[in-house]
Amino acid sequence: MKLAKYILITALVTVPLAIRLAADEAAPAPTQQLFIYSGTLQSLDLKARTIIVDSSANPQKFVVPTDAEIIVKDKPKAALGDLMVGDKVQVKYTDDDGAHVAHQISILGLKVP
Repeated sequence: MKLAKYILITALVTVPLAIRLAADEAAPAPTQQLFIYSGTLQSLDLKARTIIVDSSANPQKFVVPTDAEIIVKDKPKAALGDLMVGDKVQVKYTDDDGAHVAHQISILGLKVP
């Protein structure tokens, strides 16, 4: 009889805990918010893979990872070096530990998929 009570109490404690742990593991990680910034490409550092884009408000510096999508006229898969200082660009980015990380840079006026 005591063994049955012990098993019942153990089950009542461990089953809800197991369900809670399984729910925590199944929950998807929150996605980072995507921001958009538009302006004139003020500077471009190919070695550091950074750009500075200036709107009338204030310039912003962006880190450009190697997998960022660069969209320029007549090039389906452009590279960071295909951008030119003075280009009007739109940057889609996320904030990652205080740094603006560009995921897509496109020349303004082009149709972006």
